[in-house]
Amino acid sequence: MDSGKQKIKTGYLFLFILLLTMISAQIISDRTIQSNVDRRINIQDSIENGLSEAPYQYRVVKTILGNAVELIVSKFERDLEDSHVISYHIVIFIVFFAIYSLLFYYLRMMFSDKTCMIGLLLLQILIPLGITSIWEEGDYITLLFYLIGFILMFKHKDQYLPLVIFIGTFNRDQIIFLVVFYVAFLIWEKRLFTKRSIAIIVMLFIAYFAAYMSLRIYYGFRENKYVTEIQTSTNIAHWDEILGLWIEQVFVFVILAAFAFKKSNLFFKISLLSLILYVGIFFFNSIMSQVAKILPAYLILIPMSLQMLSGEKMKYFNEPISDDQSVPQNS
Repeated sequence: MDSGKQKIKTGYLFLFILLLTMISAQIISDRTIQSNVDRRINIQDSIENGLSEAPYQYRVVKTILGNAVELIVSKFERDLEDSHVISYHIVIFIVFFAIYSLLFYYLRMMFSDKTCMIGLLLLQILIPLGITSIWEEGDYITLLFYLIGFILMFKHKDQYLPLVIFIGTFNRDQIIFLVVFYVAFLIWEKRLFTKRSIAIIVMLFIAYFAAYMSLRIYYGFRENKYVTEIQTSTNIAHWDEILGLWIEQVFVFVILAAFAFKKSNLFFKISLLSLILYVGIFFFNSIMSQVAKILPAYLILIPMSLQMLSGEKMKYFNEPISDDQSVPQNS
């Protein structure tokens, strides 16, 4: 970012992020937590006791966080339902504060502060539109893992990506698609076939399968009744509802990103095209009305859209990397 560009004061930025966090956390709490407490407690207990069905049994991060906070909250609030609501409200508040803070940091590598704030507002608008389940906070945690991964790539701390993949797999299997974005990043930087990059890619898959298998060894290998045929047939049967949701939340950003395609660097061009694969996997492995699962795609769609909305062109200042590979300033 040009040094001459005016920056938002830290205090104002903190209040802005805090406001967005409070709005998002309250919406999630009202629409998913407070209105479905009994069912959520049953889900939490079944996961904690190893009695849930696949794939939900293998999504343990949110339950671990919720139980950890609830151990503290329960000392002050004895009512089980109130304790659950307070605990998960705290969890989701922390998650959203981290998301908005890191999203601003991520966008700041490319845009002015004011444009970054527009990007945060775009995400905040999307959050309530994507609520389709009573137990989907894990999708926001997935977004947080992706954000961490993107920042590590852009800051050339990619040696830590296997740790992100490993922990993220305990939350959602879809964290593995971060590898695709990493490959796109390496292609842009012309270092895909360096020994270091290849070693990291191998470690990413090792980290993923280590977490994937450890969950199934611990809880047992369980058949997923939500097989591809059922999910695909559901997506086809409810295509009109799904199309409406996607028009509301996705297509406008896709159109903006398409218009920004030529002026975007190679990383974003490849990543945008890779979203076709992302959506294809989504179609065959998930119910497409659960649009919160598409949130990681906005780490590509929002920056590209901001170019059209703000008139700014992405700027990314690379830091020196450990090997002797040259890194392009802009493609």
